[in-house]
Amino acid sequence: MRTAHWLALVIALNYFIWGNNQRPNTLYKKENFFENRTARIGDNPFPTNPMSDRARGYLLKGKAQTALSNYGNYIDFDIKPNGAWGDYAYLYDVSFLAGIPGNKNSSHFSWELIETILEDDLPIYSIWESENAYNAWFLGNDTTFSGIIFNCENDFGIWEPDSISRKVSLDKINKEHQWYIDNQNKKIIISSSGELNPNKTTAQIGLIYPWAIRPKLLSREEQFDYYDYGKDNEEWTTDDHYFYYGANTAESCLTFYNPTSNTDWHPTTMARINTHNTEISAGDVFGNTYVTDLNDSYPLLAHSGFSETWPKKWNPFSGSLDSFWPGSWAKNYNINLPGCSESRKDPDCWEEIEGRFTSDMDVYMEFDDRWAHRGNQVNTNNEYEQTGYPMGLRVMSEAHSYGVSYAEDILFVTVTVRNESGDWCANDEFGNPILDENDNPICGEAMIMPDGTKLNRGKGFNYSGVSLGFWNDGVIVSGDKYGNTNSWTSADDYMKYYWEVFEINNERHLISMAMIGDYDGYSLVPGYAMDPNTPSPGNQFGLVATQLLDSPKATTPIDLDKDGVIDIFPGEPLKMTDWHWLDWYLRPGVTHPESLSGDCYAGTPGCPQARNKEELFYKIMIGDTSNLSENERAWHFHTPNPGTDLGIDLNPHFDSLEGIEQEPVFQRPPDGVDPLVIMSCGPFDLPVGREVPFSFCIIFGQNEEDLINNAKFAQVMYNSKYQGFTPPNKPTVHVESELDKVKIYWDNVAEFSKDIVTGYADFEGYKIYKSIDGGETWGLPQDMIYDSDGIFVGWRPYAQFDLSAEADSIHCVYSNNSDDCKDDYKQQRGHSIRGQDQYFPWFNLGEDTGFEEIQLSTIKKINNIDYHYLFEDDDIINGIEYTYSVVAYDMGIEKPTIETFKYLGENQYESILDTNFSNPLKWADPDGYASIENSKGTTILDKNFVQIFPGRKPSKNLSNVKVVPNPYLVNSNFNETKHIKRIRFTNLTERCEIQIFTLNGELVNTIHHENSMSGNAFWDLRTINNQEAVPGLYIFHISDKSEFKQQPIIGKFAIVR
Repeated sequence: MRTAHWLALVIALNYFIWGNNQRPNTLYKKENFFENRTARIGDNPFPTNPMSDRARGYLLKGKAQTALSNYGNYIDFDIKPNGAWGDYAYLYDVSFLAGIPGNKNSSHFSWELIETILEDDLPIYSIWESENAYNAWFLGNDTTFSGIIFNCENDFGIWEPDSISRKVSLDKINKEHQWYIDNQNKKIIISSSGELNPNKTTAQIGLIYPWAIRPKLLSREEQFDYYDYGKDNEEWTTDDHYFYYGANTAESCLTFYNPTSNTDWHPTTMARINTHNTEISAGDVFGNTYVTDLNDSYPLLAHSGFSETWPKKWNPFSGSLDSFWPGSWAKNYNINLPGCSESRKDPDCWEEIEGRFTSDMDVYMEFDDRWAHRGNQVNTNNEYEQTGYPMGLRVMSEAHSYGVSYAEDILFVTVTVRNESGDWCANDEFGNPILDENDNPICGEAMIMPDGTKLNRGKGFNYSGVSLGFWNDGVIVSGDKYGNTNSWTSADDYMKYYWEVFEINNERHLISMAMIGDYDGYSLVPGYAMDPNTPSPGNQFGLVATQLLDSPKATTPIDLDKDGVIDIFPGEPLKMTDWHWLDWYLRPGVTHPESLSGDCYAGTPGCPQARNKEELFYKIMIGDTSNLSENERAWHFHTPNPGTDLGIDLNPHFDSLEGIEQEPVFQRPPDGVDPLVIMSCGPFDLPVGREVPFSFCIIFGQNEEDLINNAKFAQVMYNSKYQGFTPPNKPTVHVESELDKVKIYWDNVAEFSKDIVTGYADFEGYKIYKSIDGGETWGLPQDMIYDSDGIFVGWRPYAQFDLSAEADSIHCVYSNNSDDCKDDYKQQRGHSIRGQDQYFPWFNLGEDTGFEEIQLSTIKKINNIDYHYLFEDDDIINGIEYTYSVVAYDMGIEKPTIETFKYLGENQYESILDTNFSNPLKWADPDGYASIENSKGTTILDKNFVQIFPGRKPSKNLSNVKVVPNPYLVNSNFNETKHIKRIRFTNLTERCEIQIFTLNGELVNTIHHENSMSGNAFWDLRTINNQEAVPGLYIFHISDKSEFKQQPIIGKFAIVR
């Protein structure tokens, strides 16, 4: 009986026996991270319990919403909402994958037969030699391989230490499974069984990579796996008992433990301090939303919109622990950067804009694979039944969510992977060192394993053949976004693959995505049907797609279709080199076709998994079908005509969906599959310290046309560094004060900005905001702006200035220099930009004020910055602190056409549509989009955010110095926020030194004041040891450091609790 027919029969029988129920629930399993420091093997401290470093994130800004985790599963069914769009959830798991090979098959090299040894005329073993295998073995300054494995089947085979299998000369080879390195003739010599030809994959001979041979397991302990480090108990030395582990793939999607403590990926050690904090919980921030409640104490990942979730680090300038954003900033396209080729695809044309985030909500996380061995099952003989292992990879990742209508259906995930298996210094794909903010190399120690050791004694491994990817498990639908799973249907879904090249703004774009939807459009509620012969019964749900975007660069030539022509050259981005679809019930690791219900599911505690699960996963990721069983090939690789196609009809890198309806899994009741999609890129080299990029997006749509349109804009956003329409650059602001007046200066850099996506020079004006509480609020209650639903959306500016009607009309669409388009009206805006925002009418675009009122006649230069504008505020009270922010805003994106009406008489009008030259490329067609302004900032570290005490110029002497407030009440809100506590010394001279003492004469702190514009200085109530000052009476001594050397002054103040 053919395998396919047998499989169809088994699946059909299972359905009728067990019915069509959802997948198994996770089963409780005690977590195995008990910490016993006395049992440590290595010389390094234990990594922290990874379960304590776990945290969650929430992307809720758009119609596409999801919860996030930091253990390799970006989306996890057990954390709601799990990939929701509208009211329903579409995704079961989205997991990051990284794989490496265990050996390189001998068929990759050319072998010549030396002789075949016969006994009774029967071949006993054959001796073969290879020159290019030798060259590959000794490529570069290191050895690429460390041994030979024979009879390699199911990622296991015959391997023996060098002392047994490796011979010192050719004449010492006396049986099969031996080898010798002939350095004189530069050849590798092996002996194969019988007449096995190493030029063929079926010989099952491989050259072993050094990372695939590791110390053997002795026993699984509660806190770590205990390995055989030999009599000297020193790890990774010659007396260790080594074992062949084979290929490895790190993933977190194939476990049903509860809690999921046996995932390959776990949060990085001390993530709860280094990448987020535990002071703020999910309930604190999201307790009033549908995703959780106020009592939820689970830690939160760092969210860009909630600085209280960020980690903290010591700030030597403020002398305090300050929150910092651990992720990256948005990037701006700047053709004036050194080396820029004026192409948006050139990385030299992009610069980070500190303080600007990529999306409306960015969530940052880090995880690594040091606990990967805990995913292996261990039998009663203390042997691994699977052989996953740590590679020492750190993953630094961000997820991005957009609340704006043009991107509300899109989620991006960006990734940087670094090899930390050995002591490392970070370098990019070209080998250039990666520097920190002080231009120092970023370096670190090798990743410490759970038993306190380091891989290969801290030298790590320079990996070859690496593949990165992601696993997308779609279930249309798995329930609603609130966590109700009554709508669950998983085995009646469908897939399509879509590919299109298109051009926008003279740039070539490519869509290459896998769609997942419901086959007949019914998942207890009616929605979109992917069956082309079935009309969609409703619109309560749509479909979801995934696309691999950024990827590492190729390090070796790659021929994907094996036609002898190189498809990807070294240095070129790999992009997606493989995509495969699977059915969940035939996923890697299953030992038989699992039923839809009532089975012992692989990955569930106590249920068996395939011995070669790790290798199977890796082979799928790189399209390697060699030495697979008939079942494995049928389950994991797909041709256009399953059951009848020959091997040559299979494209091992890209599965066919043409024959999906003929697949046995589709033909089980009901029609459809339970689809998984794996998209990957590789192979490439990843030496110690190397950082490589990777990214993908998740796209939703109501139907296929809507999904394709969303995918096109997602591709445009990817080419714009994951950004949508962007505001002008922040101006740099400087503030000065005098009696009864504040002077606010700013530069004109915003006027040279171009929108990242459209390329339009869309600057329109400036808004000035004013606060008396440090920026907590920006006006009085009557200054608050509400949208049409009564939701607070912002503040009315204190002052606003925009381009005049004339300047607007002649402003070039693509340049801020009107001379560039003075002879071509089609390159000009052609009209005034004023009044209500066309998209959000509660905001105002200005009244054509022009800039004459604020334009400086002479540029003011301070610290090499040219200030062009001045706004004077005389509505102030001397001695009160004021906060100002100057923001730049754009004109928005106008509708591509202008509608006018021509009167025809007798109350008849003719509608006339004319081109709106301000939007020639028809972005955001047909409705246009709203004006966008840059952020106001939150601290004086933001260049457009300033604070000032007016009316206090430096004094001529120290006779009128005061301490304000005095006494200082700890619970007072005087001049402080929840993050800043301070007192002010006022009426100071331009240069002086303030020393603060206890009554016992102990020096508490010293403040050096030097400011020609202000007679104020502040103390943050911290001691020289960065401890908070205790309540009590303090003495201050102030000495003048100016050229006049005024008499010093002594005074006192009190801090009262």
